[in-house]
Amino acid sequence: MQQPGTPPTESRPERQVTQKTLNRLLSLVIPHLTPGEPVLVYVLHQWRRFGHLVIEPQMLATLYGDRYRRIVIVTGNLDLPGSNRALAECLDDRFVLVETDFRDVLALGAVDGGLIDMKHLHWLAMSARTLIVECWRAVVAGTRPALYTLPDGLRERGAARLAERGIDPDAPLALFHTRTMAYLPDEAHHGHRTASIGSYDASLRRILDAGYQVLRIGEPGLETWETAPDGYLSLPDAFPGERWIDLYACAVCRFMSAQNSGPIWVAAAFGNPSLRTNTPFEHLNLPFNDDLSLFKRYRRVGEDRFLTYREILDARLPGVFRDADFEALGVELVQNTPEEVDAATAEFLDKLNGKWVPDMATHERFRALGAAYEAAIRQEPRFVSETLDFYGYGHPFGWVARGTLDLDGFLE
Repeated sequence: MQQPGTPPTESRPERQVTQKTLNRLLSLVIPHLTPGEPVLVYVLHQWRRFGHLVIEPQMLATLYGDRYRRIVIVTGNLDLPGSNRALAECLDDRFVLVETDFRDVLALGAVDGGLIDMKHLHWLAMSARTLIVECWRAVVAGTRPALYTLPDGLRERGAARLAERGIDPDAPLALFHTRTMAYLPDEAHHGHRTASIGSYDASLRRILDAGYQVLRIGEPGLETWETAPDGYLSLPDAFPGERWIDLYACAVCRFMSAQNSGPIWVAAAFGNPSLRTNTPFEHLNLPFNDDLSLFKRYRRVGEDRFLTYREILDARLPGVFRDADFEALGVELVQNTPEEVDAATAEFLDKLNGKWVPDMATHERFRALGAAYEAAIRQEPRFVSETLDFYGYGHPFGWVARGTLDLDGFLE
């Protein structure tokens, strides 16, 4: 999954909702209506993005779970690549998943029209980005995110599969994911969000040395070492075609190490924190599980000096989502070095072990700059019209690694 919500250049066009399409939607939903009270109906448009598939029902539960006894989610075929049928096992009995191949119905998931009263059903005509922003604003105002619970059957099945590969499912597990250009290769605009797996060798060994076993999810065949260290297992290589185990791993891990991509939100939906490294500054982030983030560094092409945080914000770079747009602006994002990733890993492990004390004054300065940025973009038509007028790093959620905060002049 990309950063939750679609980039601004992936437009969400004004769509004409035809009666034929509405009739198709009704035909899918009517069998699941309950007498005496309306049900909530939502079309999940991006079901082939793991993160979206998991967090959008979570956000529906967070925002509407107390108001509706039944929530019908219309979505695509959960057996297609990128999707994950195991999610259905994690939803409580309020939820009904209805799969369809009707493209016009699935396209309704990109329509922003609010909550539409259709008597026996209330259609939440809301794009993923709008749902995410609505949820984050509710969380900022004090709403606690709804969390998933892993069902016993899925837990037992996953534990058995790990044991077959020499992983002790009862010992502490850490989850690792690195995003590459192999993800959605037909949408090759997200190179600035990828990272080299080789830069994580020292970090992974530190996690293993700390007593964790490490499971990797993502694409197969990424490892650069000749022999994997004891306690490390690549799930896509060990269990090709069994992507249900990714959901299991996100649920049972003690923490996740990854970039800012879909799986961190899946782990978060089960209450598990993440170490986020090689992370760009992007609007729709709210690390509500006290994640620790190490950001990529920004600079002008041809220059050695890295941009300060204020310069990044003043240039509205958190609102840039495509490689071509960064190139047009003459800006490049620089990966964290292996040493920086390893240092952030040590910091995060100290945090988990209660040995970490944040520099509150520095964090408050970081958040104050973010809050001022959010106040500014909420007055700018582009960000308002594209539902990008929210900036999670302006709110007191999550922490920033010293490797970012200690950059020379970064918070000046």
